[in-house]
Amino acid sequence: MKKILFFVTLFVVVGMIALSSCGRNGFSIGHVEGEWILRVDGEPLFVKGVGGTNRLDMAAAHGANAFRTWGGDTAAVRRHLALAEEHRLYLMQGIGLPKDASKYEDEHFKREKLQEVRTLAETFKDEPRLMAWGIGNEIQLDGAANTAAAWHFVNELAQTIKTIAPHQLVSTVISHDPTALDSIARYCPDLDYVGINSYGDIFSVKKMVAASAYQGAYLITEWGPTGWWETTLTDWGAPIEQTSEEKRQVYAERYQKAVKGDPRCMGSFVFLWGQKEERTPTWFSMFVEKEVEGLPLCGERTPMVEAMEAAWTEQTPAETAPVVHGIAINGIGRSPVVKRDASFECAVEVTDKEGGKLTYVWELLKEATITATGGAYEPRPDRVGEVQTTDVPTLTLSLSTPGYYRLYVYILDNQGYASTANIPFAVE
Repeated sequence: MKKILFFVTLFVVVGMIALSSCGRNGFSIGHVEGEWILRVDGEPLFVKGVGGTNRLDMAAAHGANAFRTWGGDTAAVRRHLALAEEHRLYLMQGIGLPKDASKYEDEHFKREKLQEVRTLAETFKDEPRLMAWGIGNEIQLDGAANTAAAWHFVNELAQTIKTIAPHQLVSTVISHDPTALDSIARYCPDLDYVGINSYGDIFSVKKMVAASAYQGAYLITEWGPTGWWETTLTDWGAPIEQTSEEKRQVYAERYQKAVKGDPRCMGSFVFLWGQKEERTPTWFSMFVEKEVEGLPLCGERTPMVEAMEAAWTEQTPAETAPVVHGIAINGIGRSPVVKRDASFECAVEVTDKEGGKLTYVWELLKEATITATGGAYEPRPDRVGEVQTTDVPTLTLSLSTPGYYRLYVYILDNQGYASTANIPFAVE
């Protein structure tokens, strides 16, 4: 009798350990009546994610439930998971891969990467907050590594992870590219879903996926304002950036109609829950800069954060950002040209729903000339003159050096929001 009880007890304990392991890492994707559903321990999860690790306390407070990274070694992943646990968020952890087709013919490179990925999977296979691995980000951009060898290797990495960590999801991330989807359908059968990065074309993602050979689920892993490669240009070819109010409206509309508009889409990661330089310091930044010498900004939220809080919580935020209606130089809003050594007036039209006192921070930068693609590093353009702060929405300037410039204005409500606008102009 004691022996029987021992085996029964052992069976129950082993069973509890197995169930516990499954419960801690129970991420799965199911297909029910035409809808793809991501589940955590059997419960549906629509991904309300942010791109990056900045201000995750604020992401969680505003309604987010996940965040995405683009890569990192074991030490970095431990930091990401500590943030995930602290803020009760799920993590889509990136695994960096090159946008170089020749690398996927290089056996030495592949052996080293395979070992790196094996180590990551073995180290973190039981982490309850690690929802998915993102194997590569836009490796096929501009046709760079949209090859059979590259996608075969992505699938080999996916197989490796799934063998070690069967309760975590595996994916890869592409830019808005139907040929890449077809390649994934052909060469990557072991992926659980595909991540798609899309900006101005986001409304056509649903149609693109439906028309492709790919039959699975997807997440929109980057999206946000209209990109600098998609927007209108000045007469001299400088990209015209949307004001923060235009972006707020764009974020709200794109979330409702694109992210939530397709039963195959399981959610998204909005870009960028932080700040970066890409053509301008504000283009994709959902927070403004901080600790920039001479610039009195402290990383304030932009109206795009307001938009996402409203979308995620389905409630009107208690605090809203100043609303920018337009910006102009000498009354001209597009391609203004001024004469050297002649005074010109800059004006921004703004209202504030709460009726608070607004502060205007003006900064003049040279137009960016050192640029990159695919989100690679770009230096901050040189500042011209000193930053000026006013309590009125106008500023008078003059410049003696001909060239191309961009004037920025940050409108602070002194309650944690900063609305933005900028205008590129030329000096004859």
